[in-house]
Amino acid sequence: MSVLISTLKLKKKNYTHLFLLSLLSTSLAPSLAHAGLLDWLGINDKAASNHSDFLTAEQAFILSSSQTSDSLKLSFDIAPGYYLYRHQLTIEPKLATFGDWQLPAGEPHEDEYFGKSQVYKQSFSLNLPLLHVAEQAYVTVQYQGCTTDLCYAPQIVQVPLSPQAL
Repeated sequence: MSVLISTLKLKKKNYTHLFLLSLLSTSLAPSLAHAGLLDWLGINDKAASNHSDFLTAEQAFILSSSQTSDSLKLSFDIAPGYYLYRHQLTIEPKLATFGDWQLPAGEPHEDEYFGKSQVYKQSFSLNLPLLHVAEQAYVTVQYQGCTTDLCYAPQIVQVPLSPQAL
């Protein structure tokens, strides 16, 4: 029994030391990083420090829409240095019906994520003919884009539609 109590005390003492060490390291790390010591030692993570330089997906790929009585216009405004994958762009109507439409051709692109593909690097618009729009209809737009050293998770946006006389 005394061996078990001694072992428990030893473990508790080790946990206390670990806790104090982690507390000390988290309180000193910002000061060390600010002072450039981590850079000097060569252990500063450049990717993590530059992470805040990236735009959010909503800032890099701005989607806007406008609806008329017979069409829905979807427009993407893509920030310089960013691109959308053409094959990752899907548009699905819910409680609505589209006429015939096609995605515009993209620019040839090859990268480590998807290999050879087509991308959109500038602003572009789609005109989708509306044949029918019911109450509470919407369009689900899914897209994925990247920039140098960063690929965003697929984004999903729902665009509400208004029933109008078609």
